[in-house]
Amino acid sequence: MRTWVFVAERFLTSEEAEIAQQELDTFVQGWQSHGTPLEAHAFCFERAVLVIAANEEAAKASGCSIDKITHCVKSLGERLHVDFFNRFKVLVKESNEWNIVRFSRELHTHCISASIASLDEFNEKAGN
Repeated sequence: MRTWVFVAERFLTSEEAEIAQQELDTFVQGWQSHGTPLEAHAFCFERAVLVIAANEEAAKASGCSIDKITHCVKSLGERLHVDFFNRFKVLVKESNEWNIVRFSRELHTHCISASIASLDEFNEKAGN
């Protein structure tokens, strides 16, 4: 599954995470590529990360459909007053607790970041 990951600049409140999940659910239900519905799932992980994954076996996400992801996440960020596009923010599990920190090379192998390209990689780093 092709995957897009957006790390928040701060943890969302429980209410904000619920709003984010509702927005993501609505987005993937109507997401299409050149008129073909995309098989996709999305979730808010640990109140800090938005994850959208598409099964591209039936239909691939096109440039326009990928732009729609950006628009959805940007709009959600504006609504919640949180930046999901600071690529230096990553999620790291330290002492059994998730923290949003600034990216460093030492963290690359085990952090959740925007560079994750597959759901398998995400699950590995999330410990699932």
